Amino acid sequence: MQTGKSERIERELLAITHENLRPMLVMNFLACGGVSLILWSDGAHWVVAWFAAAALLGTLRYASSVGRSHAAILCATPGRVARWRHQFAIGLYLSAALWAGLSLLLNASNAASQYMVAIIVSALAAGGSGIIAGLLREGRIYIAAMLGPASLLLFDSDQQGRVMTILGLVFLGVMFLVHSRNHVAIRCSVELKIENLDLVADLQALNSDLEDRIEQRTRALADAANSDGLTGLPNRRRLLAWMHKHLHADAGREAAALFLDLDRFKQINDAMGHDVGDRILRAVTKRLGRLIPANAMLARWGGDEFVLVLGHGDDVFHEAEAIGRALIDAVSQPFDVDGQSLSVGLSAGLAMFPGDACTHEALILAADLAVAEAKREGRGKVLTFRESYAATQKRRFDVSRALPEAIQVEQLVLHYQPIYNWRTGYIHGYEALARWTHPTLGTINPDEFIPIAEETDRIIALGDLVLRRACTAAAAWTTIDHAPVVAVNVSVKQLCESDFALRVAQILAQTGLPAGRLELEVTESVFAEDHIDATRASIESLRAIGVALLIDDFGTGYSSLSRLLSFPVTAVKIDKSFMSTLDGNGGAVVESTVLIARRLGISIVAEGVETAEQATLLAGMGVDLFQGYYFGRPSAAVLTDHDLPVAVAPAQPPTARAAITQFGLSGYAFG
Repeated sequence: MQTGKSERIERELLAITHENLRPMLVMNFLACGGVSLILWSDGAHWVVAWFAAAALLGTLRYASSVGRSHAAILCATPGRVARWRHQFAIGLYLSAALWAGLSLLLNASNAASQYMVAIIVSALAAGGSGIIAGLLREGRIYIAAMLGPASLLLFDSDQQGRVMTILGLVFLGVMFLVHSRNHVAIRCSVELKIENLDLVADLQALNSDLEDRIEQRTRALADAANSDGLTGLPNRRRLLAWMHKHLHADAGREAAALFLDLDRFKQINDAMGHDVGDRILRAVTKRLGRLIPANAMLARWGGDEFVLVLGHGDDVFHEAEAIGRALIDAVSQPFDVDGQSLSVGLSAGLAMFPGDACTHEALILAADLAVAEAKREGRGKVLTFRESYAATQKRRFDVSRALPEAIQVEQLVLHYQPIYNWRTGYIHGYEALARWTHPTLGTINPDEFIPIAEETDRIIALGDLVLRRACTAAAAWTTIDHAPVVAVNVSVKQLCESDFALRVAQILAQTGLPAGRLELEVTESVFAEDHIDATRASIESLRAIGVALLIDDFGTGYSSLSRLLSFPVTAVKIDKSFMSTLDGNGGAVVESTVLIARRLGISIVAEGVETAEQATLLAGMGVDLFQGYYFGRPSAAVLTDHDLPVAVAPAQPPTARAAITQFGLSGYAFG
């Protein structure tokens, strides 16, 4: 509210006076009480009524002042300010009238009481000259009403009374002068305060340009704090702020979040350096940005992760699915970096708001869980969130936490599954398979903890543990007639370790197992271009010391047949997925693999053999080594010399079950 300077001064003076009202009322109440007690003791019982009137008036004055704070008076309308001043003056005048009335009620013969009242009234008037100095007219009337009657009533008593009357009137004049000077002093103080405030306002006006610059700089800093420095995209803080503004659970229509995670980016970043990785991220950002609708925000969540949030709309689910597939297609196209063609992929997790999550943070978490599942299921797809993903993620987290201790205390045990030689009738060897039963998590399947070990880089320690324990066990299997081999699965990450072959040689030396009785199995991912040189070097070193190398799950991954020429592997394992179609396409794959492998001098192992019919068909195709439930399930049975098979080479290969029985394999509890 704009007001003139004089009006502002009057408002300040009134506000200051109201602030002094409560101390004034307390002082007045104490004076009334003291006078009443003294007069009551002198027999003036009528003073009770006077005290009651004074107390009632004080209560009303206090009640009327409630809510009239300093700020309220400064902001009130002129009419309300005038009314409040009038009410304050009435209360002040009535209080003075009560004291004047008390002076009139006193008996002139009771000079002591009159003097006492005169002294108290003089003290109250003196106090009022300062307390109500903000109001000049009202203060003068109050002082005159207090001192005038009390002084004049003393005139008729005696000579001493007349002297007191003169002194009282002189004191009245002095109080007028003191009150006026107090008023001038406080008014000057208020004027100075207002002038200072005006000066500050003027300085603020003069500095408005500087403040604008500061504000612009602040906005620039805020933008920097809410944006990704590499890609220029909003960061997670800005995205969440946008979601809080645009996404509401009660909007009546759904919104969606796509969590985008690049595939194979880490390999490029690690192999070619962070500069190339940064350029890939900027190029990906440009491609993604071309496909973002208007009612959406794309943000970089961190690393190689992005989040796209679509605002409320009709059929947002199908729109988000379509956008997710378009983004995957766009990113899948190769990137040209300094003349090199580099390819990354993209996986997307989709979650709906508020259907899948009722808070913004939970929505992004749900989409994150979905993309994690998409990457586990093969990457390069849009996967919609399911409630079970949260439980899966919790389970994976618990397993990842328990795995280091399980490796350290050797909580994992090894089971062994026989590999049967159809041609000789002997057990060729046993594949060592890790098994884990946790005290609280229960049985944890290898398909569950092996990928987690790969992701958390625990696979190196786990692989060394399994290798050492398998070699130790196999060293005790030797008999005069036969010494089975032990097959151990190794990870590509282990083969990429430059000292892996040396560690294998040390374990063989420490356990006493000959290198020729160790077979290491690795999947076809060993042929991947991003680590082919490192894996080839390890394999060549292992072959040099006599360790055999098998390609596991052969035929399901890379174009492996051509790779066999450049890798010194000793055998391939035909994947069990071909067993169900041996009389069709699966049989054709097996026959072609056997033909090429034999020309290369490579052995063939068929895994997943579960029936006699499958074994017979495979034998007819030229497969000699078999592994599967038909020949024996994995077991932790302890092998002894008595349990090992006797070397017999039947003229006709026995049936698989007959061979198991004939060579004493029932004692292994593999059936």
